[in-house]
Amino acid sequence: MIPAILATPRVLASLRAVLLADATLTARLATVPAANGGGPAIYTEGYVPADARTDYLVIGPFTERSTPGMGDGHRWGSDLTTVIKLVTMNSNLSVCYGTVERMIALLHGVPLKVADYDHGMALLETTVDAYSELIAGVPVWHLATLWNVGVQQI
Repeated sequence: MIPAILATPRVLASLRAVLLADATLTARLATVPAANGGGPAIYTEGYVPADARTDYLVIGPFTERSTPGMGDGHRWGSDLTTVIKLVTMNSNLSVCYGTVERMIALLHGVPLKVADYDHGMALLETTVDAYSELIAGVPVWHLATLWNVGVQQI
């Protein structure tokens, strides 16, 4: 097996797969038009369409640090940090936090299947208080969570 040079795209794909597989979570998200690929609205930071409808999730940006494990039984690995946030126009933040709680339940401490790695796990580092911005005079809320993701190849 060839060492994975950069874990970020593999981890992103894994996180998206877990989130998209949950019907409860995806039912709470807007639907992407079929012309843009269809499905629940989960975007990558920097690639959210200007016409995206809320509610949607944004994953990223990522930081990645190599964690070579020579001598401890691991061949290579990476520690990553990323943000996953809910973007919404719903002013009922208790409903929004329900969506965030579902996302946390799906990811926190659950083994991830990450291509080219034997082990992967996401751990919630912290949640950030909701903040809003005005877009065309309408408040848009951001509910962010910060995640640590570790992957290792043995």
